[in-house]
Amino acid sequence: MRSKRRPPKKRPVQTESLMDFWLRNRGTLDQAIDHDVERSCESKDRYPTREQARAVAAMNGMADVLFTYQCRYCGDWHLTRRPTS
Repeated sequence: MRSKRRPPKKRPVQTESLMDFWLRNRGTLDQAIDHDVERSCESKDRYPTREQARAVAAMNGMADVLFTYQCRYCGDWHLTRRPTS
């Protein structure tokens, strides 16, 4: 009688942030890009959705002053004073 082999258990896929992937895979250091990342991403609060970012702005009484944008580095949403399209 043959014994049946069980298929291997599927491991959960671990995702990393776009920022971690980018930092891990970039070829050389670039001070201009590092400065842009710091200014536009790392120094700001992150929100998983546009609605949550807008809610925080509204709760702080800044809904008419702050705008939202999706970050090209981390993929989350940030608030800015610059009008966005």
